[in-house]
Amino acid sequence: MVSQKLNTEDSVLDYAVMIVGGGPAGISTWLHLQKHAPQLADSSLVIEKAVFPRDKLCAGGVGGWSAEVLEHLEVELDIPSLFVSDVEFRFGKETYHLRQTNLFRVVQRIDFDHALVKTALNRGLELHEDEMLIDVAHDQNRLTVKTNKRKYSVQTLIGADGALSVVRRKLTPPHKPRLAPTIQIFAPVDPQYDTEFNENRMVLDLTPIREGLQGYVWHFPCLRGGVPSIAHGIGDFRIHNDKPRADMKKIFSRELKSRNIHREPKSWSSHPIRWLSNEDTVSQPNVLLAGDAAGIEPALGGGIHLALSYGEIVAHATIDAFHKNDFSFQDYKQRLQSHLVGKYISECTHLALEMYGGRRDPLNVVRAFFTKRYERYNLLSLLLSKK
Repeated sequence: MVSQKLNTEDSVLDYAVMIVGGGPAGISTWLHLQKHAPQLADSSLVIEKAVFPRDKLCAGGVGGWSAEVLEHLEVELDIPSLFVSDVEFRFGKETYHLRQTNLFRVVQRIDFDHALVKTALNRGLELHEDEMLIDVAHDQNRLTVKTNKRKYSVQTLIGADGALSVVRRKLTPPHKPRLAPTIQIFAPVDPQYDTEFNENRMVLDLTPIREGLQGYVWHFPCLRGGVPSIAHGIGDFRIHNDKPRADMKKIFSRELKSRNIHREPKSWSSHPIRWLSNEDTVSQPNVLLAGDAAGIEPALGGGIHLALSYGEIVAHATIDAFHKNDFSFQDYKQRLQSHLVGKYISECTHLALEMYGGRRDPLNVVRAFFTKRYERYNLLSLLLSKK
């Protein structure tokens, strides 16, 4: 499915924009460029180190305002999905339910990302698969980018290459990353233990906060190769980094055994989540970060709706840079903070500080957050779709 121009290995290819990473943030960026500045999109490309279809460790909950962004982009994804209308938060024996019809669409990332890429390819995306970023250097007012296959000269480089972003490592000053470790497995539904599938319900269990976990255990119903399954996982956001670390493996192992799942830790999958702080660098001259490369929110770790919206912010910042011939991107952080994405991340950061700080009952914090704010964000998302 590669769309790639043929060139000699020694030539330097000129592009206006290079997007590193073919996930939701990167493809959303290109689709927004194609919608609002088609000529610029025609002079842009995406490089992706993997080959599609490729999977990503993710529970696959597509929620928030994702549907509005996809509608704005005129994207319809005909892929296997499971719709969830009940999110159950637990803390000990107490529960809080957030109910709304089709609140989440649970997908497999191998299907979701592949369908998004195919949509972009059908609209003219130039995609270079099996190609990874090696090095970047400034050359006057442009960048020279070296990959494992060739060299490029680009005006703008967009890092949408995930929590362990190579673009971020190459171009930002070294700093301690804000990475939340996660562990996840998929297991076929056991009707005796896994009631979530038939009840269209997700579970986010905050009980391990009592053991120092700054996160939660999750159980997401899904279809895995057509088989009814549950994504079981755990994450620790570590927003209060002065507190002792929880024993994630011990907590997760105990949780799995309570559901009659016996798997050795070597069979578990893990990948960090990067969360965004106000102190983080998210741009430099000629360079922007998007999606997990920039950071998501540290309360619940929701990422797909944020990744899709990062695409809008980055695309408009890039379009304006070409209109003004100013590639400093000094206003990018302000754009991000004033957008729905930035406001949502800011409120979720406050939620995380309270929920994982041990001073308030986590369910009371969650209940107050969603009852006061959730409907407002749905209204804002409708405005977003009209842009």
